[in-house]
Amino acid sequence: MTEKQLPQSTSESLGEAAPSPLGGSGNPGADSITSARSPSYSQDGMAPGGVWRTFSSLRIRNYRWFWIGMLFGFSAMQMQQVARGWLVYEMTGSALALGAIMAAAGIPMLLFSLLGGVAADRFDKRNLLIIVEGSIGLVNLVVAILIALNAVEFWHLLVASLATGAMFSFYMPTRQSIVPELVGERDLFNAIALNTSGMNLTRIAAPAIAGVLVGIIGVAGVYYIIAACYFIIMVTLLPIPSTGNRGGKLLSGAGQDIMEGLNYIRRSQTLLILLAMALVVSLFAMPYLFLMPVFAVKELGRGAIELGVMMGVSGIGALAGSLTIGSLGRDFNHKGWLSIIMVLSFGASLLFFASARSYPLSLVALVFVGIANTGFMAVNNTLIMTNVTHEVRGRVMSVYMMTFGLQSAGMLFIGILADGLGAPAAVGLGAIITIIATLACAILTPQLRRLE
Repeated sequence: MTEKQLPQSTSESLGEAAPSPLGGSGNPGADSITSARSPSYSQDGMAPGGVWRTFSSLRIRNYRWFWIGMLFGFSAMQMQQVARGWLVYEMTGSALALGAIMAAAGIPMLLFSLLGGVAADRFDKRNLLIIVEGSIGLVNLVVAILIALNAVEFWHLLVASLATGAMFSFYMPTRQSIVPELVGERDLFNAIALNTSGMNLTRIAAPAIAGVLVGIIGVAGVYYIIAACYFIIMVTLLPIPSTGNRGGKLLSGAGQDIMEGLNYIRRSQTLLILLAMALVVSLFAMPYLFLMPVFAVKELGRGAIELGVMMGVSGIGALAGSLTIGSLGRDFNHKGWLSIIMVLSFGASLLFFASARSYPLSLVALVFVGIANTGFMAVNNTLIMTNVTHEVRGRVMSVYMMTFGLQSAGMLFIGILADGLGAPAAVGLGAIITIIATLACAILTPQLRRLE
């Protein structure tokens, strides 16, 4: 088998080239999808400067369609977080119940993410995304009907979370790994930052809209809108050319493909460190999100509208952070240091939020939480993507997505702490663990600090 080197700029900056367990391109459709991306560069090969550099990837037609669909997808996810969280807390009054719902979504991601990575590497990514988006839309439509008929029970929401989690096991690795095929390595840093910007743009408006709509049309109406968003995504994916596939049945040789991906990661200390940092953040920092209804209702004495505003304000900070990351350009160095600073800032901001005792102060804290959270996500995602070859990118990203599946374990742990000690103490403890673990990584792994 052959060994494919990383692009020169990446391998020079890291001092190593990640080995590839596979030979050949493994992507018959790559030419068709990259031929359509022809952004206008200046004679020195650089994208336009100034403010346009922040949005340079949107000059690529296929990525533009992908990004538009992504806006609908993230809007649906943000609206669901508010509507489902409000419904569950209204039904049960328990932070543990909120954690159980999130755990139900995370368990299938742990079980099936590796298989989803194999599917992303084997099959046409665009078609796989279309199938999964439609399936998620149908699940949300069923939940909407149950709520409208006043027939919904807690176990229905658990089953829906399990089903959605299983579908996300295929969706997330595929969505992540298709981006380099749409834009190429040159614009990858910018494209990932714009992905994060799009996500956080929806975090500003979608939660607030969902909070208002819950009071106007009810939770069922919001779920109907969520289902419609997923069906719209299917339409936006149709103009994107086929990405091609290696062929074969999903389960045939899947075990061997999974082991190749895991061995690829095991041989790269850089990937191991980056994935470990993502895991720490997922387990101990990110669970603050599912406790937002508890903070809004129990700690601050607010309602659904204020809950939406809290999540929207966090999105404002996140959008500012991701746009700043995107404006740094492809030649920005010191990404390793930037990722360390972002995680430490994330932990410190969560401590600020957990200690805030007034609604306005909580909103200020959430702005900084959003900036630091999205900054880390964009940089960490870019570093992982630029340290893998495209033959195994789907499988590597499936392991990355498993950190989000493990997030459910963190949510269950934080949920138990919140029921016993209170939400502020639970979030504060998670923030302290995140800070300590990040400082340990920064001190003990100098190669992390040297990443460019």
